Amino acid sequence: MIVFESAAKKSVAVPLSDSSGHQKGFNKNGFSSALAKSMVLASLWVVQPDAYADNMDSPYLKLGKIDTFYDRKDNGDFQVNSFLWSPVFKGGYGIIAPENGGQDTHYFGGYVRPLLTHPELGDAFLGAQEVLVGDSSQTEVQGEYRLPSGLGFGGGFVDREFSDQDIQFARVSYKNQWQGIRYILSTQWQNFQGQDYPGGYVALYNTELMASWGSDGEQWRSSFGYVMPDHGQLLRPALEVLYIDNTIGKVDGSKDLMISGSLGFRNGFLSHEARLGRAMGPTGMEFTNPVAHLTPTFNRRLNTWELGELVDFRYINKALPNGRREETLEAVVFPGQLVGHDSLLSSIFVGGGMTSPNPGENGVSGLLGYAGRIKHVGSNLRLQHDFDRDDTSLYFGLIYWL
Repeated sequence: MIVFESAAKKSVAVPLSDSSGHQKGFNKNGFSSALAKSMVLASLWVVQPDAYADNMDSPYLKLGKIDTFYDRKDNGDFQVNSFLWSPVFKGGYGIIAPENGGQDTHYFGGYVRPLLTHPELGDAFLGAQEVLVGDSSQTEVQGEYRLPSGLGFGGGFVDREFSDQDIQFARVSYKNQWQGIRYILSTQWQNFQGQDYPGGYVALYNTELMASWGSDGEQWRSSFGYVMPDHGQLLRPALEVLYIDNTIGKVDGSKDLMISGSLGFRNGFLSHEARLGRAMGPTGMEFTNPVAHLTPTFNRRLNTWELGELVDFRYINKALPNGRREETLEAVVFPGQLVGHDSLLSSIFVGGGMTSPNPGENGVSGLLGYAGRIKHVGSNLRLQHDFDRDDTSLYFGLIYWL
């Protein structure tokens, strides 16, 4: 599975078991592991009184969600992922368990926004992530404070045990608005494998269009987004194009293109707010959609059938350093919505996909599933069968909207 939300090649270029670059000295792993766990517990404690008081207008919970899924992959691995997503806290835990004798991968982390109810003091957030595979760990910590004027200062580090691919970074940014156009300007410094890189990003967007471009020295990324204004219409197209070039730095990586779209956008993944994290990258430190250097992470990419209504699609093209190319195309249709049904039938989707290569050969697959919501509970179930490999995979997700 390609995770574009954290597509920095630095996170996967060297195996965790590589002991050639074991770093000595200050134990950031223990510190940030405890910090991540403490943030999860403390933030859950903060929101708990409001939850039990049934106060859904609380600024700490409003428009938040509890999201969990189970995914049984074609290769025999399965993954369980759960997280809490709220205006003041975003964090969770997951595990990838291989059924072919490999080691389990545990990952957890969280981001807090302590000044949410005190905008006169500015804005701030602190985040920490941890990935554990056997006896090896990877840790990331980042944080930022932003003045009420829009000027922000932030930075962080990534520490990889048994690897020399540690990262330190810092940035200065400015957010504001001019005649309905919001903009973000940032300049930054990053140190990777002992080498300093300058960089920066720019993003411009209004209610309909968004564009961004920039580089952190090891990769450059650009994005384009379009969302039709909401006038209560059923047909509301939305589109995102994200391109990441990981070949410009010290470590050669892939060139990744992802195009996602829907004919019936409502909210979520394709919104400008959610796009900011992917647009600004892991050093951009966007609380609305926090992106990490480490993979995997609790912050999941929505599935194709969750992008919107009517018709949803996603295309991924990954050009690898060895000259090979991986492509994935997936599209789903909600037949009941297309003919105007407002019943259980409107939550049923059908679709197809194609993956090339697919362990030795191209894979053509069919999809059938359900994606619906009853009051505060949303659920989705997908069965996908690969006809070339004669293999079936199962995905089940459950969301409780706060």
